[in-house]
Amino acid sequence: MYNDMLVGDGVLHAYNNSFENARNETAEKVLGDIMGLANGGCAPGTEHSEAQWFRNFTADEVAEATFLESDVDFGVYHSTPIFDYFKDGYSSLESGIEMRNNNPKRVKCLGCVDPLSSDATDEMERQVEELDVDGFKFYPSFYRNGGKVKPLRLDDGLLPLVEKADELGVENVAVHKVFPVGPVGQHHLSVGDVADTASMFPDLKFELLHPDLAFIEEIKLMLATHDNVWANLEFSTVFMFLQPRRFAEILGELLLWGDAERILFSTGVPLVHPQAHIEAFWNFEYPDDMKDEYPELTDDLKRKLMSENLLDLYGWDADELRAHVQEDGWAQRREAEGRPEPWSGVELEAEAAADD
Repeated sequence: MYNDMLVGDGVLHAYNNSFENARNETAEKVLGDIMGLANGGCAPGTEHSEAQWFRNFTADEVAEATFLESDVDFGVYHSTPIFDYFKDGYSSLESGIEMRNNNPKRVKCLGCVDPLSSDATDEMERQVEELDVDGFKFYPSFYRNGGKVKPLRLDDGLLPLVEKADELGVENVAVHKVFPVGPVGQHHLSVGDVADTASMFPDLKFELLHPDLAFIEEIKLMLATHDNVWANLEFSTVFMFLQPRRFAEILGELLLWGDAERILFSTGVPLVHPQAHIEAFWNFEYPDDMKDEYPELTDDLKRKLMSENLLDLYGWDADELRAHVQEDGWAQRREAEGRPEPWSGVELEAEAAADD
C-alpha cells in the first residue's frame, strides 16, 4: 500500500522480448522500438539493459516487480493477441493465467484470441469456461509479410468477437488504440469505433488503452457521453518522465471533459518499473501556468485514479483485498527482506545466464 491506499495497476504484462519469439524482421524492430520508448519513460536508474529487455519475462518476475519491489497491491494482466509479430502473442495468456492462479486475490486476467482464426469465438468460449478469464483484449490491426495490413475495427472485423463476449456474459473488453505497433496506418488506431460499439453494447465495459494527445478530442468527449467507456493510462504515464507538460495536458483534458471515475492508473509493468510511477503520479502537479485550466489534483482524486476506479471496474472487495495484502506471502517477504531494488529478480537471472 502507499499512503494507506490500495494501489491498483490497470495493466500488467509478461512480455516475451526474445528474438526467438519474433516471426519476422518487423517484429524484431518493434522489440527495439518499444525498449527505446520504455527507457525514455522510465525513472532515472530504472531503465532496461539489453540483457534484461531482450528475453522472456516470466510471470513470477513480473509479480515480484509488482508486488514485492513496488507498492502495487492488485492489478489486471492483459494478454495480447499480437500473433502476427510474435509466436506467443507477446504477453501470453499462459503467463497471465499463471500469474492470476499464483495470486488469485490480487490479479485479474484478460484473455485474447487470434481474430482471424476460424475458431476464434470457440476459443473465447473455452477461455471463459475453462480458464475463467475476466474479459478480452483486442488489437486494431493485423500485419502481414509484404506490408499488407488487415484493419480490425470493433464495429466491423472484431464485431463478432464483441458479440461473443456479450453472449458469454463477460463484461470487460479492452482495446489497444492510439499507439502504433509496427508500420500500420494511423486510421487503424482511431477511436470512433470504440464509441460506436459501446453504444451497441451498453452492458459491456470498454477500456480504451493509451489515451494521448493523438485523438484526445474524441477520447475526452467519449468519456463525457458514454458511461461504459474507461480511459486506461498505460503508456500515457511514461510522459510524466518523458514530456511532463504533455502528460499534464492529457490528464487535464480527460478530467475536465470526461469522468474522473472512469480513468485508470496503469504502468504496463515491465514496460516501466511501477514504484517510480506510483510516486511520480501521487506527487504530480500541473505546471503553474496550467493550474487554472484543469480540475485540481487532490489526494481524493488521485485515490480514485490509482485505486478506487479499478476496484469498482473489476469488482474487487476493498476490505477483503486490504486484509489479504497485509498478510499474504508478498507481505511476509516484504517484512522479512525489505523492498528489493527495481528489477532485482530479473537482473539476478540475467547475470546467472551470463555466467553460464
